[in-house]
Amino acid sequence: MHNRKQLEARLQAVGIDCGCDKVVPHHYHRFYATHFLDYVDHPFKLLEIGVGGEGREPGGASLQLWAEVFPLAEIYGLDIYDKSVLDRDRVKTFIVDQGDALALNEFVEKHGPFDIVIDDGSHKRSDQLTSLFTLVSSVVPGGYYVLEDYFTSYWPVYDGSTLAKDFLDTPVRWLKQSIDIINRNNLLSEPVKALLPDWGVEELHVYPGVAFLRKGMQAVRSEIPGGDFFENQLELDELRYGKYQAQFLEYARDPMTHLAQLNKLKRTLEDKVARIKSPGRSKR
Repeated sequence: MHNRKQLEARLQAVGIDCGCDKVVPHHYHRFYATHFLDYVDHPFKLLEIGVGGEGREPGGASLQLWAEVFPLAEIYGLDIYDKSVLDRDRVKTFIVDQGDALALNEFVEKHGPFDIVIDDGSHKRSDQLTSLFTLVSSVVPGGYYVLEDYFTSYWPVYDGSTLAKDFLDTPVRWLKQSIDIINRNNLLSEPVKALLPDWGVEELHVYPGVAFLRKGMQAVRSEIPGGDFFENQLELDELRYGKYQAQFLEYARDPMTHLAQLNKLKRTLEDKVARIKSPGRSKR
């Protein structure tokens, strides 16, 4: 396999044959072909959260897909149900709850690090966030953390929301935050920088339904010019917005806390507008 088109065709053919939903109905194989081409015919370690079947059947279509397309890959699958019936030479499954940070850390200590981690598990907001914050550090430099079906962040059945999407702490919010994380060394404020985890990520690729976070081979360097630029810009930023710093930091820590404040502000503004429009208002 020498190019992306060939890998895409191979992923599609094998995915259809084994009934993998990465191909039908999601069509994620196109994006995997773009990012996983360099892994063809090379040994690497892949961890996938969520084996499938939901306890009623073995599942394992994704594990089969990876094993057939990448013959030198060492593949690990995590699930809350026993999927050991799927274990074979290069495929091993483990009972681990992706929402349990302690269990994830214990697993990584025994079996990590990994070249690729794919979250195709419960799709619940808290589980996805726990796995992301716990496992992204186990990805080797140049490797990928992949988040599938992140659109569940918008759906209440997975503890997400469309209405509160800009306030609720979700995987989608952290995908957006990843731009700031990639640019940590270009931020001026140390308190703001301290709120951002140092994941060592240098690339973010977002497609419909699936996102790829690529770990950097080295720390992303700062683009802040030398001389007095840093001090001057920090001073200017604080002059313009410093009086709101506490609110900004509080919002960054927990956006939901600001819903009540925004609603209170809205009522205050509405009351002012109503008094202005009132026929009996005093003239100045």
